Amino acid sequence: MAESPSRLSPEQVEHFRQQGYLLPVEVLTPAEVDATVAAYRTYRTVTDRAGGLLKRRWNYPKIHLVVRWADALVHHPRLLDIATSLVGPDLLVWSTNLFVRTGHSTSRLAWHQDAPYFGWEGAEGRAVRIWLALTRTTRGNGTMLYCRRSHAAGLVRHDFVDRTLTGLMQGERADYEVHEEDVVAVEIEAGQASLHQPTTVHSSGPSSTDDERICFAVDYLAPSIRPLHGPDSALLVQGEDRYGHFLPEQRPATDFSPDALRTFREAVLLRDQRLSKVMQVIHAERAAERVA
Repeated sequence: MAESPSRLSPEQVEHFRQQGYLLPVEVLTPAEVDATVAAYRTYRTVTDRAGGLLKRRWNYPKIHLVVRWADALVHHPRLLDIATSLVGPDLLVWSTNLFVRTGHSTSRLAWHQDAPYFGWEGAEGRAVRIWLALTRTTRGNGTMLYCRRSHAAGLVRHDFVDRTLTGLMQGERADYEVHEEDVVAVEIEAGQASLHQPTTVHSSGPSSTDDERICFAVDYLAPSIRPLHGPDSALLVQGEDRYGHFLPEQRPATDFSPDALRTFREAVLLRDQRLSKVMQVIHAERAAERVA
């Protein structure tokens, strides 16, 4: 079989492996961006009015299970080719997230890794987060920052450094020394994407502009990855799942249909239950370390 021309080049794959990230990567056309942003705004209107779980969890982790525009994105040929280049031909979508920062938002996230909170086994080299910009992203509007080569440290300890309300809202901080010369700002245009590994240390800052920043992130996994501390689910988007570590999910036939809403609710609650156990294990290990 001929290799798809939209796969990553060997040089791009090597950069991702060595540096822990890759950017920019072309994904959507301007017309696709406009259509996706319009669909996103309709989605937000509906979720705001809906109330309940849909309103609380509009931004993560299973957007693709309730609306077809998000389902279309996770099945976009370009995204599948990118993920195939890094993960392999068999692909699961574990999570979809919307990262939206309003103009002049003071929100920020401390330097952290994603992997410690995901509770995966066998994920090294078998997972990628694709962070797709639906608007231009800059340092001014609080874009994500990477620490190059930080993924090579593996899983590092995280804890709250500042226990004030502001500090707690920034999340736990990785016990990893970030040097300014290693910081890379994810400054990309709408329709472009950045990619990073689950162990790449990253953060984001506040916005000093009037601009709204909208990004859509997808976590692609190889089916060989195993969830720890309870059952979890994922959507098979390419190839086959010969392992069965994740319960299968169903694509939405129509937006917000009863079947789609039921699938969404079951998947979100299942994820919450497992990740709650992951956090309990992390906290128990930290408590044991303090006693020792």
